[in-house]
Amino acid sequence: MANKRQFKKELSLILELVIEECVFTAEFDEKKLSEIEDLANDAIAEFNFAYSARKTDKSISYKAFYSALKEQYYQKMLNILEKVSSIRKA
Repeated sequence: MANKRQFKKELSLILELVIEECVFTAEFDEKKLSEIEDLANDAIAEFNFAYSARKTDKSISYKAFYSALKEQYYQKMLNILEKVSSIRKA
């Protein structure tokens, strides 16, 4: 991670991609709109958590904290994308 500004830009970019997939899937199959909305809301909640997270544990470095946060965020967003993909295929 280069800095917090770059980190937050990456978070925003990933959220945009996930929301784009949600919108595309909702337009593709309007019957599953409520499921897609729930996933989009989950993605927004994860973004808000990661974007506003602050390091409070003094025993861990900033680099380790933000690296772990980034990995956790990426994994959760990937899970949401997989759910969106499975809804699209169903």
